[in-house]
Amino acid sequence: MKTVLVTGGSGLLGQQVIPLLLAQGVRVRAVGRRPGVSTPQLTWIQGDLRDPQAVQRALVGADTLLHLATQPLQAAADVAAAKVLLQTLPASEVQHTVYMSITGLERLQTTPYYREKLEIERRLEGSGLPFTVQRSTQFHGFVLHLLRRLTLGRLTLVPAGVTLQPVAAGAVAQHLAPLTVGPPAGHVQDLAGPQILTLEQLARLRHRQQGYPSALLALPLPVPLFRAWQNQAALGPDAQIVGQNWASWLAGLPAEAAGAVRP
Repeated sequence: MKTVLVTGGSGLLGQQVIPLLLAQGVRVRAVGRRPGVSTPQLTWIQGDLRDPQAVQRALVGADTLLHLATQPLQAAADVAAAKVLLQTLPASEVQHTVYMSITGLERLQTTPYYREKLEIERRLEGSGLPFTVQRSTQFHGFVLHLLRRLTLGRLTLVPAGVTLQPVAAGAVAQHLAPLTVGPPAGHVQDLAGPQILTLEQLARLRHRQQGYPSALLALPLPVPLFRAWQNQAALGPDAQIVGQNWASWLAGLPAEAAGAVRP
């Protein structure tokens, strides 16, 4: 039976992909900051991926690694974790490393987080390890989280000039699960959602769908992430279109959960 170690198992994508792996008869070992409930086929592990001994223990018995863990607010944390993984993997039983990445990294290098993601891709490519890299555009859940952070009382501040093509994490998980249990495929086609919308349009649709006050203020907010997304840099022009559009995804959220989705 195949055993997959999933890092970032408690994150937005991890929560979507683990049930799909289990449904394929895969045994899963999941590393997460908020470990869930273990079952006969699912073992939760709490540990720091920057700790070589913790990584060695987590990899025991795994033949595949699905690396989803990311900490965008901690500078250099992703690279530090990737270094430990890449140093530890050759001595493990892992025969396939799958890395979840982001569309358009080469166009987004003004932001440190995106520079780190591209560096990790290149380290994996140069490691000599069998790998698969799946990129996607930003998740709907991340966009919702961002809009919540930009909402102050009855007003939503919207960075001007930002255009996104968000995708449902569940649709990405549907592609990622079979890639994980399949053979190494190198870089595969990016995934993106069906609509290209400005962040202001995304905010207006959210307000309309969820009954929020429609007061919006578009400003040139001096935030590195928003600057990186200028000039349609985050779009996936060559991506495979998958999943629901933004409005349909919002409509499927329980009212009480609409404002509580993690990035």
